[in-house]
Amino acid sequence: MKMYTKKRDIGGVIIKKHRKIPIYITKLSKLIKRMPQTHNKLLELQQKLKNHTTGYKGEKSLEFFYRYLPKDVYFLHNIRILQDDYYFQMDTVILSPSFITILEIKNLVGHLYFDDRFSQLIRTYEGKKEAFPNPIEQVELQKLHLYKILNQYKFTSLPIETLVVITNPSSIIEASPTYLEASEKVIRSSSLQHKYANLSRKHPNILYTHKEIKKLSKILSKVSSSYDPDVCKLYKINKNELIRGVFCSKCDHSSMSYVWGNWYCPTCSSSSKTAHITALQDYALLISHTITTSECSDYLNLSSKKQAYNLLRLLDLPFTGNRKSRKYNLTPLLEKTT
Repeated sequence: MKMYTKKRDIGGVIIKKHRKIPIYITKLSKLIKRMPQTHNKLLELQQKLKNHTTGYKGEKSLEFFYRYLPKDVYFLHNIRILQDDYYFQMDTVILSPSFITILEIKNLVGHLYFDDRFSQLIRTYEGKKEAFPNPIEQVELQKLHLYKILNQYKFTSLPIETLVVITNPSSIIEASPTYLEASEKVIRSSSLQHKYANLSRKHPNILYTHKEIKKLSKILSKVSSSYDPDVCKLYKINKNELIRGVFCSKCDHSSMSYVWGNWYCPTCSSSSKTAHITALQDYALLISHTITTSECSDYLNLSSKKQAYNLLRLLDLPFTGNRKSRKYNLTPLLEKTT
């Protein structure tokens, strides 16, 4: 599947790399679901999931306003590029024949104060003050890294603009009186069209053809890679601690039993012939992309390896080895996840 397939689905705007639910969020949500309720890291991971999900929702909400931008611009989302042994990531990149714009998107609620003296963003919410890294400086660093990439691929003439977009409409935004850069670069979602029009007037000269900009969009998409960590390893979770079995989709954590070719939930009495697919997707995302019949039998809480063999065989998965040592590749099942 090409990640830069051309589509016009937001008011005619060209989306070259669509924003999908990050695999990190998918993995984290599945990890939390399979952690014991008494686990000492559960609350920490639940908060991390909440923060990342809130950020993703803010990024998605901004897409409504893309329809008001020129029809000849290219959008790239979640661009993450390795440079000098480190990754830098940009929420959204807007490419035009005249200039590039990087959007750093923040979905923060409360009173937001941009402080240039100590280079921080102070958020006051429900009587509590928190300090965040300065997103203006963050996006400026992204700009420096992107310039290096442009030079590498001979797109040396394109100027880069940066904006910080606050997507939560109820947030109050203020800045130090001396922080002029904040008043220029920090905007709300609804101001994107007006701000982009001003930037277009600032950069009236066409520097590259649409064909060349299309080529650049393909290059950036190709060199970009998703943040896809082993979340158990990342958070030092023993994989043997994870809850095994097939969860009922109707009553969440309730474990289902396999009876006469059907998965049966003893709590809500619902049944399914395919509930094990979701469980195997969890296995692929959290434990391993390959599984044996013995591992499958143990993981799904089946009564025999023969049941596991039949379930895996019916999924028509690629495999290696003979029947006794066979390992099934679960990767095709991940195409059905978000």
